[in-house]
Amino acid sequence: MGGGAGYAGGGGGTGVGRSDSGWFASGGGGGSSFVTGPGVTNGRTLAGNGTRAGGKDDPLYQSPVGDAGNRGQVVLQWTEFTVTPGGPPDVELRQGGRAGYPGVHVESGVAFAPVAVAVALPAGHGLLFGTQTLADYQLTVQNADGETAQYTGTLSEDGTSLVFADVDLELPGTTVMWVAVSAGHDAPLGATSLTFTVGGKTSPSTTIVVAPNFSVSPGGAPVTAERGGAVVYPGVEVRNNGTEAIPLQTVTAVLPADAALRFGTQTIADHQLTVWGSDGNITVYAGSISEDNQTLTFPDVDLAIPEDGSQAVMWVGVSASDDTPQGATSVEFTVGDRTSPSTTINVI
Repeated sequence: MGGGAGYAGGGGGTGVGRSDSGWFASGGGGGSSFVTGPGVTNGRTLAGNGTRAGGKDDPLYQSPVGDAGNRGQVVLQWTEFTVTPGGPPDVELRQGGRAGYPGVHVESGVAFAPVAVAVALPAGHGLLFGTQTLADYQLTVQNADGETAQYTGTLSEDGTSLVFADVDLELPGTTVMWVAVSAGHDAPLGATSLTFTVGGKTSPSTTIVVAPNFSVSPGGAPVTAERGGAVVYPGVEVRNNGTEAIPLQTVTAVLPADAALRFGTQTIADHQLTVWGSDGNITVYAGSISEDNQTLTFPDVDLAIPEDGSQAVMWVGVSASDDTPQGATSVEFTVGDRTSPSTTINVI
């Protein structure tokens, strides 16, 4: 309950008083009295006229509250603020990237006393208050005039929620409040939201969309492999989508089924992965071959794309046997949890 106004009337006199969130009226016995209770604090009384309540020009007054002839009759009229998600637009977070600012709108036509605000992260979604390198426990409140105030919260022991005491909602009008959050490198992709509880009222925040920290795509122009011929080098390109400190990744390269391709040649196997980083440096990794000779696995590969927008290329060496069908094919690369076909291999 956001707050309210209580009206009481009767007998030989009625008074009306305004609380933090509305007006109240009380009466009886030839005078007026102070009314207390939830949402009725620090009020003042205004004299009525006989059995007619005062303060009828207040926008919260609802006729005929306060005009009753029975001494001591009390009617409570509550007014509330609303809390709704603070979008659109959605807040897009990159895994391991910069912070975004999801929040809520708080709206009412009257002022309210300061309230407690709690903000909870969604369970199992790998979100953080602030970033991996710089925690941020602040709540920002912006009123209808664009003025902002910051509050420092208390983090729960499990690190999943913040509590802010005595937050001025800056009402009447429409207030926006938000916190800074980011997605960890292992945060699941897709949509989620925070949970704001403002003075006992709960609402989801702006929708948060978690996007990949890097992308993988075919690595350049097609290559031509002659049956029984030399090695060619199909690969993929990896691109930093706006994140920092991408962890080492496991990379696999899988030959297409029933294509009679091989890693290296019939006489010289090639179980290496070459990474040409965004800085121009080349790093070679030795992989392990599966029992069926169709898959190479490379653990702990540095993608060499440290900055937003930086790109690297990686490839393996394959050749076509005398039995390889002619036409287009490719090697399937999996980098972390992202999969892409390689450069097209045209077998002739």
